[in-house]
Amino acid sequence: MLISRTMQNVIRVLLNKERIKLRELSREASVPLGVTVKNTKALERTGYIEKTVYIKVTNKEKLTRAWSYAVSIDELEKIEFSVAERPQFAIKRLSGILSKIKATYAFTLFSATEIIAPYVTPAETHLYILEKDKEKVKKAFNKESILPALKGNVVCFLVDKSYFYCMKEVRGSNVVSLPQLYVDLFSYGGRGADAAENLIEVIKNV
Repeated sequence: MLISRTMQNVIRVLLNKERIKLRELSREASVPLGVTVKNTKALERTGYIEKTVYIKVTNKEKLTRAWSYAVSIDELEKIEFSVAERPQFAIKRLSGILSKIKATYAFTLFSATEIIAPYVTPAETHLYILEKDKEKVKKAFNKESILPALKGNVVCFLVDKSYFYCMKEVRGSNVVSLPQLYVDLFSYGGRGADAAENLIEVIKNV
């Protein structure tokens, strides 16, 4: 990871807002005000944002791409499980289980594109869960015969609440925000990078 966690949080909020005041940005990003000031000054110096009464991203495509080059989804801690269903059906089943136990989750990578704009048929199911929900999720999955695996077809990335910022519910399943999805796909590489490019035009006009 080439940028700090606080900078990521600030960028994530900025890309999901048309405009925002500094104190609101600090609150939404869960970043101390002084650190938010420092991060926004750095973004302003590089031309990614403009600051008046409000802060506004000058070029969403440029900032999204810069963020995607600086992080990798592969760096995140994860736990894996094995499920019998194909990903298209596993997504619905997992959504039901996780909603029932009130676990915070959101699908990403090709699982998310399968829900919002199919690009390729996913071979695995990828999602974020809150790190603090790890044991609760394991227990719920075990009851449903979704068992831990060294190399499973359900991959749960363990993250903090910032990754769920502006997530959307689509047809009964939670998916990450479009900027987060772009970054995840791009950092995944291969077909992920190609799928990410399909999202850029949407992100530019959000």
